[in-house]
Amino acid sequence: MKIKRITLYNIGPYVGKNTFEFSIDRDKNIVLIGGKNGAGKTTFFKAIKTCLYGCKVWGFDSPGKDYYSLISSLVNFKTAYDNNSCAFIEIELVFDDGKEVDCYTLHREWKKTKMTLVEFFNIHKNGGLIIGTEENDFINYLLSVIPPDMFNFYFFDGESIAEFFLGTDGNKNFRNAFLKLYGLDTLSIMVENFARNIKKKDAKKSGYAEYQAAKSAMGKARSYCDSIRSDIKDLENRIDLCQIKLNTLTGNYSKEGGISLVDWKELNSQILKEESVRDNLNRWLKEIANHYLPFILLEKNLLKLLSELSEARENRKVAAVIDMMQNDDFANSINQFLAEKEVLNLTAVELVNLVKQNFTIHDDIYFDYSESQSDRLIAQIYEKLDFDKKQIKKVLTQINASLKTSKRLREQLISSNVDGYEEYVEERDKIEKTIAELTISSERRRLDLDKQSEVYEQARICFEKNKSAYEELLKAHSITNLAERAVAVYSLLEEKLVRRQATKLQEAFMESFSSIINKGNFVDGILIDNNINVIPYKYIGINRTQLQNYKDTNKEFLSLYNNVQLIVDMNKLEFGEVQRIKVPSPIKVPFSQGERQVYIMSIYLALLKTSRQDIPFFIDTPFARIDSNHRENIVAEFFNKVKNQLFILSTDEEIVGSYKKKMENKISNTFTLAISGYGATTILPNEYFGD
Repeated sequence: MKIKRITLYNIGPYVGKNTFEFSIDRDKNIVLIGGKNGAGKTTFFKAIKTCLYGCKVWGFDSPGKDYYSLISSLVNFKTAYDNNSCAFIEIELVFDDGKEVDCYTLHREWKKTKMTLVEFFNIHKNGGLIIGTEENDFINYLLSVIPPDMFNFYFFDGESIAEFFLGTDGNKNFRNAFLKLYGLDTLSIMVENFARNIKKKDAKKSGYAEYQAAKSAMGKARSYCDSIRSDIKDLENRIDLCQIKLNTLTGNYSKEGGISLVDWKELNSQILKEESVRDNLNRWLKEIANHYLPFILLEKNLLKLLSELSEARENRKVAAVIDMMQNDDFANSINQFLAEKEVLNLTAVELVNLVKQNFTIHDDIYFDYSESQSDRLIAQIYEKLDFDKKQIKKVLTQINASLKTSKRLREQLISSNVDGYEEYVEERDKIEKTIAELTISSERRRLDLDKQSEVYEQARICFEKNKSAYEELLKAHSITNLAERAVAVYSLLEEKLVRRQATKLQEAFMESFSSIINKGNFVDGILIDNNINVIPYKYIGINRTQLQNYKDTNKEFLSLYNNVQLIVDMNKLEFGEVQRIKVPSPIKVPFSQGERQVYIMSIYLALLKTSRQDIPFFIDTPFARIDSNHRENIVAEFFNKVKNQLFILSTDEEIVGSYKKKMENKISNTFTLAISGYGATTILPNEYFGD
């Protein structure tokens, strides 16, 4: 299916008749529509969806007050006061099944009748109006190709698309997309229809009733588990959002210089502490200046004085010896000693003179100190001389460092404030309380999940048992009931096809994802479980003591992963042949906003690659939350590889410059939405930003 033409008449800012004409080329499948904010890109988006299915796209079964209220906001404001005004949207679709080409024109119009809107809708096929059964058949066909609940899949809004797969209904949306894109929803419908035709009595005989009851019980238990997981996921998302809000609150408060009272007091305390340190150091310097500095300056004089004191001490010793030797009693004793030894040529006088000659007495050095006073003075001189002058330099360095620290602390204190601290604390406590409550709720739901998982496991075992019994009965008995045979065949076929497509999707995802993402340690793969939920995982290292816990925690995941090499590695670890192995571990989403966007785009590309559905695909603000590092990869791996007709609605900061140049060979048409001075939008074909 391709879109050949879109006409907007009095829709939003599109005043009067405005037409987009598109070329249909297999090799050139990209239509680039540029417009600044407010130019009407989002209106264009809404108009297409509304034209296709009217009220159904907005969740209404039939046109009513609420629907017309939405339409009133969609049509051009200049028609609001004109009772004869009208507005319409017209889309021309081309269907080529390889045998013939059919062109359908859908025209949805609104007219005012006595201030009330009335809707008119008609379809032309190859120029001729179709009505009745043919019209209903086409509408049903269109509903099957692009069901209303798939609109948000094909109409990709870069600002909010992550919620389609990662929001509260994310699992449900992905399951619907998976089944419808691969045509597997048809099997479910067929099974349901055939099941209605099975007679109760035949069902009892064949074991079909038990099989269906067990299947239903397992499905309910699984759905309940999925519902709990969805609740847990939602709670975790809300916790993450609260944490982001808390970080933002704290960050903003800090940016504005806000600090806590404790921190404010701590800053003042640190400043006082530094002042106290400097006071002590200055006091020490003052004492040094009083007691040591004069002596440090007169160090040479001190050394001279020390020498003189030492010489004076020696003088006193020599004088004492000479005085003693000159004593008459001592002289007589010496003379008697010399006589006894028959030393005839030496007298006590001569001996004294000899001593005087060998011990010099400095008569110019004289201190009237006692021995003890002299010793004390010498000790004091040595104490002054032994003072380590480096200590003064060290203390001065400490004082300078303390001054710098005080300056930094004062600057921090000046730039800080506690204004609004109470409001900050109140808001912070409120968020932290919410996080605590959500965490408690999450833990409770986890306990519920553990209990329900046991119920599901019992239901699954019961189902497998009844399934085996039913299959045995089918083999043992010749069952003529066609409906029963069909149910059995299609049920088994559905399971096999889901697993086959899941495997293809998993491989395609990693191929796309690894081509787009620029960072490692993010996601190593995805698994699609039996209930068609996406489980991202990455590899982690575990040792032998962690192995059993890993197996117990990821029992269902491992049954899906089904990798022979992993089983071999786990056996080696269990038997001690290796110390550590890498294993896949499920991880939770969301990641950062940019990572979520890349993750979702990779899933989209994988689905489109593997489904081969030829349906137009619309992307509004494609680079929302995508950093420049990933934009080139998305252009190369996403836009250039999507085979569907692709409409890109871009601002002047997205698909421009090198990004546009990289997809030049794929672009079939370009348009610019220009805004006039009166707020009306004009379509400029074959023009684009920078052309």
